[in-house]
Amino acid sequence: MEIDPVVLLAEELRATESALQSAVQRYEVDHLRENGEKVSELLKSIKNLYRDLAETPPTSAMGAGEMVRLAAQHLPFALARYADQFDEVAARLSAGRREHADLIWLRAMVTTLKGGGEQGKKAIPLLKLAIAGAARPVIIFRGLALPESSMMTH
Repeated sequence: MEIDPVVLLAEELRATESALQSAVQRYEVDHLRENGEKVSELLKSIKNLYRDLAETPPTSAMGAGEMVRLAAQHLPFALARYADQFDEVAARLSAGRREHADLIWLRAMVTTLKGGGEQGKKAIPLLKLAIAGAARPVIIFRGLALPESSMMTH
């Protein structure tokens, strides 16, 4: 089974953000041109990763959880009271638990975010992708083992 592409992109985003933080600290100390260029390069990488994430549908509950986390980062201040609920839903999805109530709540939040100004509108596509990923059916293949006696008669 392939790893969800959203999970891979989210890991890459976290690593790049961490590298950016280190590069900014180095640049603040020495103001070397190379460090400034590194900061600029990392900022471009982060922008591209966010774009890729916004265009990549999750293929698992785990990927949907990452999308919910990203959407929560774009909550407008007026809706910050929902941050804990977003975190709880993301944690359940990341653990592979897809609960019907969570999907209903996420769909309701899409509607709520439509009135959340520009910041809220940035979260809507991420939530829609998260909902699509969380609602995907899980296919489990189980091989049918025929008793040896029936295999001999065929």
